[in-house]
Amino acid sequence: MSREINEGAAGTESVLAGPPRVVDFAAGAVFVLIALIASWSLWTDPYLELGKVGDDPGPSFIPWIGTTVIGLGGLAQMIWVLIKAKKAGVLKTSGEFVVAKLWLPALLVVSLIIYQLAMKPLGFFTASIIFALPWVAVFHWRSGGAFTKRYLIQLPLEAVLIAGGIYSLFYYGINVPFP
Repeated sequence: MSREINEGAAGTESVLAGPPRVVDFAAGAVFVLIALIASWSLWTDPYLELGKVGDDPGPSFIPWIGTTVIGLGGLAQMIWVLIKAKKAGVLKTSGEFVVAKLWLPALLVVSLIIYQLAMKPLGFFTASIIFALPWVAVFHWRSGGAFTKRYLIQLPLEAVLIAGGIYSLFYYGINVPFP
């Protein structure tokens, strides 16, 4: 299987074929580092403890699950890249980092900060819909799909379903109240 380049709206290239990249290994290492830092924070914070008795798992239950998943996922990524590099006999190191590609992650960070600030005055559901709507559109655009009239209904519906699904999961599933 050869490496293919998709020059569509997304401007991405397939990394399923060809030698693995150093950046793929580094991404796994960053996730492991994030998990270690988060674990240390959870472990040392006296207010974030696991529940001692009863049905209440404590305030750190969900963060511990997330931290574990992130750490194991990063470790699996690193192992997968090393195995693939051993099979290919090389680890690709050139042509990976382009500053121009940082606009989307930077935009995500800025939008998350705005989302967090908007949550108190607008409430969880409204702020989540406003946050999800442009990002659902970005994900559709990045997948290479052309904009059609159906997206005028589909994108807002997806944003509402995402916000409603998250609200239902946390509020009804694990009894976490939202602002």
